[in-house]
This record gives sequence, C-alpha cells and structure tokens, in this order.
Amino acid sequence: MYVEIIIYCILLFLSLYFLWFAGDKSVKYSIKTAANFKLTSLFVGFALIAISTGLPELAIVIISIFEKTHGISTGTILGSNVCDISLVLGLAVLLGGNIIIKKKEAKDSLLTLLVTAVSMAIVFILGTLSWIEGLILICVYFGSIWWLWKNSTKKEIQEEKTGQKKAVKDHDSFFKTKWGILLKLLGSIFLILVFTEFAVRFAIKLTNLLKLSIETVGATVFAIGTSLPEISVSLNAVKKKEYSLALGNALGSVLEQGTLLLGLLAIGYHKAVDIKPLRSLIPFMFIPFAIIAFGIIKRKKIAKIEALLMFTIFIIFMLFQIFWIR
Repeated sequence: MYVEIIIYCILLFLSLYFLWFAGDKSVKYSIKTAANFKLTSLFVGFALIAISTGLPELAIVIISIFEKTHGISTGTILGSNVCDISLVLGLAVLLGGNIIIKKKEAKDSLLTLLVTAVSMAIVFILGTLSWIEGLILICVYFGSIWWLWKNSTKKEIQEEKTGQKKAVKDHDSFFKTKWGILLKLLGSIFLILVFTEFAVRFAIKLTNLLKLSIETVGATVFAIGTSLPEISVSLNAVKKKEYSLALGNALGSVLEQGTLLLGLLAIGYHKAVDIKPLRSLIPFMFIPFAIIAFGIIKRKKIAKIEALLMFTIFIIFMLFQIFWIR
C-alpha cells in the first residue's frame, strides 16, 4: 500500500509539473496570438482561454444532461465559480505578485464582473431555470463577448504589440506564422486539459488509498481539479506580468460558467433545473466579487491583501463543504 501511495504521489507531481509547463506555453502563445490577430490580451483570456479551460465543466454538463443528473453539474459549475474567483486569482497574486490594472481594462473587468454578479443574483433569486432562462443566459454570454471585442481599441492593441517581434513573412515556417502560433496555443491548452485529467485521477487514487470519504473527494479534489487549468494559466500569466491575461482568464471563466454553461444545462435538461439547494454558496461567491471590485476601483490593482482575503474565503468554503454540508 505504501509503495502505491509513493507511486501515485510521484505521478501526481509529474502531472502537476507538466500542467505548469503547458500553462507557461499557453501564456507565451496567447501573447503572440493577441498581437498577430490584433486582439487584446484581456479579450484572448476572456474568450479563447476561458472557454478552453472551461472544457472540464462543459464535459460534466453534457454528461449530466444525458444521465439526467443536473445536481452534479450545477454544483460543479457554481462551486467552480467560487474556486475560479477566490482560489485562482487569490493564489495567482499570492504566489506571482500584484495584478496591475490599466484604466481601460478596469472598465471592461468591472462590466464583466457586474454582468456576472447580476446574472448569478437573478439565478439564485429565481431558484429554478427553465429553457427560456437558459436561452437568456446564453445570449448574455455572447453579448458580453461581442461587447468586449467591439470595444477593444486600436491603441490598446498597438501598446500590447510593443516589444513583440514583427510578423513573419509568408515564406517562413508554418509554425511561426500567425495560424501556426494559434495552433500551438490550442495545442498547449489541450495539454493543460490532458494533464489536468491525469492530476485529478491520480489525486482520486490517493484519496482512495488514504481512505478519505467520497464527500471529502467531491468537495476538494473535484472542486480544485476543475480549476487547475485556470490556476496554471493565471499564475504563469502573473509571473510574466501579463496581468490582463490572468484577469481575463479568471473573470471570463466565471462568466462563462454562470451564463453559458448554466444556460446549456437549462436548455438540455428535460425539466427545470433546481438551484435552491445551492443558495448556501451565495456569500462565498459575492464577497470575492466585492473584493475584486474594490481592488479595481479604489486601488487599480489586486494586491496581496485582496488575494489573502479571497484565499481565506476559499478555505472557509472548503471547510464548509467538508464539515457542514455532509
């Protein structure tokens, strides 16, 4: 048994190492993709990376629709929202440094945060979601994507291109062209998802060997496991001082899960989706929203104090799930 524990510990460590490596590459190619396609890093993080790193949650939604078990997916989606705000941003700042927010990025981030908060508030107030509410949530998501893309100014894009290498010519290697770099970005995101899957599986094996309860596994391993891609990208982005990418990834993931994924679940499920059992998550979700908004408005950054508060909320959330819910 002890040999098995050691083996799975090593495998888990290797999975996390390669997850970190893939996250580092995804940040590198995200920066180049933003420059090549004349997009801001905030938009790339908000749209492309947030959607890609949200694939584990999307997979759970699809499976739950076919298995007719919406409780699992709603819990995962809303629980991941708490993790993606408190854990992802909190850990990224505590380990990587402050996230400095520019004036234009502050405006876009606050709007994203407001749309997410209002959407989540309405969802919790309604208590149930029919296909009509689901369709509205999906429209809110794509409307937000369109607004962010429409309001990306040429000045921002030009500023982000400063210091980047000039675009390669057509006769250069394909993997140095803008489409080749985009392909490498998608490849690095794919690797993030693969190594996340390995890490979660090995963690589950360890919890089984250590005889931890299924409630503990669900409240810890899966909650953190589905947020590993966001953690990898955001932490690497902060270390490289690509603050808009880190912020866009975290806020984009939260908006995507709270609107697009909940909307898809509401449309695909055969009856109304019940949200009422998850109202206990309200303080753990909205307090971090307020902390981030305060940091953006008053301090123009998310610093250690905000990160420590959010991380503390995450720890309390985990303890609540383990000791109170069960």
